[in-house]
Amino acid sequence: MIYVTEGHESGIGLEIFLKTYLLLSKEEKKLIKLIVKKADLEKNFNDLNLSSKLFSELAIIENIESTSFSSTNSLLTALDLIKPEDILITLPTSKDQLVYNNVNLAGYTEFFRSYFNNKNISMTFKGLAQNVLLVTDHIAIKDISKTITEDLIVNKVKITLENFKKYFNSFDEVIFSGINPHAGENGILGDEEKYIKQAILKLEKSYGKIFKGPVSGDTLHYLHDDSKKQLLVYMHHDQGLAQFKSLYGLLGLNITLGLPFLRLSVDHGTAFELYGKNKANISGMLYLFKQAFEVISVDQRN
Repeated sequence: MIYVTEGHESGIGLEIFLKTYLLLSKEEKKLIKLIVKKADLEKNFNDLNLSSKLFSELAIIENIESTSFSSTNSLLTALDLIKPEDILITLPTSKDQLVYNNVNLAGYTEFFRSYFNNKNISMTFKGLAQNVLLVTDHIAIKDISKTITEDLIVNKVKITLENFKKYFNSFDEVIFSGINPHAGENGILGDEEKYIKQAILKLEKSYGKIFKGPVSGDTLHYLHDDSKKQLLVYMHHDQGLAQFKSLYGLLGLNITLGLPFLRLSVDHGTAFELYGKNKANISGMLYLFKQAFEVISVDQRN
């Protein structure tokens, strides 16, 4: 089963979902349950000039009102229902809309880390021909070097390797960026790369010599090789996503690994300026569902 949570009620999430849903096969539609506040859904039908009759087969679970935010409400409902064999798709939201235990969290990944009490849950991205792991994601630049440790790198890489093998593919090669410019220039620009080198040595004991680096973060993407299944490991958010998004645009998956289930999202945001205008690009959502249906087992389809 695929559970889809609403995201921000004033973003383009429901628009791109609804338009994509209409392009799915009858069998694929049966696998989807949308968790949504009905008033928000009806407003989208009106704004997009879509008849609700087109969605008569869509299984809808109405949001449970526990907070003022649709993103949090729908997500908590999904977490009560989802099983390990299911997939969670979260529609885009803003970082002020996710609250857990009365604490505002910086994004879905941070929400999951708090909810499951697991700091090693990883943020990864999958494009048409490239896979990216971020060792740190939504933290301030000033906190990056003091956050990165050998254990953090090892744990996040292990989670990513094991979950990618389960859901997508195994990797032939894993390449690490440095933290500092030019990977520290042998200590001239910083020595934090020592944690990466130590992590590589530890990982090689479990997975063999498939690891390379650290190399300069501004040139790592040039080492991409279409003949190999590679994972590019960047030390922080913008270091990895600047090149990823410039290459793939909307055709990328935002994947959370280390949960009891697989969580997917598009790699773009709410686009508030497009809300209600019937102009949102659905290519990222189409790519997401294509990947989700490939993950779902044959048994679940029958």
